[in-house]
Amino acid sequence: MLSYQHAFHAGNHADLLKHYVLCFVLNSLNKKEKPYTLYDTHSGSGLYDLLDNRSLKTEEAKKGITALLSKKDFPQELSLYIDTVNKYYKKNFYPGSPVIEKVFLRPQDFMFLSELHPAEFENLKNNIGSAKNIQIINKNGFEMLKSQTPPVTKRGAVLIDPSYEEAKDYEDVSKTIIAVNKKWSNGIIMVWYPLLSHRKFEIENMINSITEAVHKLNANTEILNLQLCVNSPDAHEETDLQTVLSDTDKKNPPRLYGSGMLVINAPWHLAEESDIVIKYLTSVFYFQKSL
Repeated sequence: MLSYQHAFHAGNHADLLKHYVLCFVLNSLNKKEKPYTLYDTHSGSGLYDLLDNRSLKTEEAKKGITALLSKKDFPQELSLYIDTVNKYYKKNFYPGSPVIEKVFLRPQDFMFLSELHPAEFENLKNNIGSAKNIQIINKNGFEMLKSQTPPVTKRGAVLIDPSYEEAKDYEDVSKTIIAVNKKWSNGIIMVWYPLLSHRKFEIENMINSITEAVHKLNANTEILNLQLCVNSPDAHEETDLQTVLSDTDKKNPPRLYGSGMLVINAPWHLAEESDIVIKYLTSVFYFQKSL
């Protein structure tokens, strides 16, 4: 959806899970000198000002990355992510996926960034800059990924995280991953998704469809389904008093109570380390005010 603006949500609990996994995967790829190809289907602007009115309005970063960085007892498994984002946070910015990806990208690697929103596309170009091994594409991310895969360099990964503002997004994610996995079976596919009670059917159907199709091709393919819950599925808090008073029948669906990361061809040790990280993040954020 062209109406979605991540500036309202940058640095929230969902970004923490997504970018922790992203840092782990990129660091894993960098352990070998061989080049790799990286795709980001819904890149956004790449960098977000935490003093922007949109960020200050929602205070999601305050309840996310700011709350995390105020802790001194975080596990070693979070150090890579924290070190990566903290140098931007110190300047009152939060790095989006493309900026994080550029931090890890080496001269021998290739990266394709896709962003459809005109304004976000221009911001992305400004924030990433030009480089021979980076292509920034003003195109639907699903179409970009299907047209650009399999890459010439077979090693690699993709991050898929659309806005999910429409039910169709879940189906598009499923169809895209199934199509890409058929022709690029060794690619690491990372899919971020929201945890929303009123989208329970769409979420379960998406995950089940992807899992079934991937395992039909290769039953031994490792698929991790990581979830960070910051509240219960039926939790719902309205900030607008008039809405609270008028919603006597509790018809409004719950807000985001967490998020998930589905990882196909997950790197070695991600399962064990993410278990430690998610348990820690849950202890920090669970039962905070719903976002």
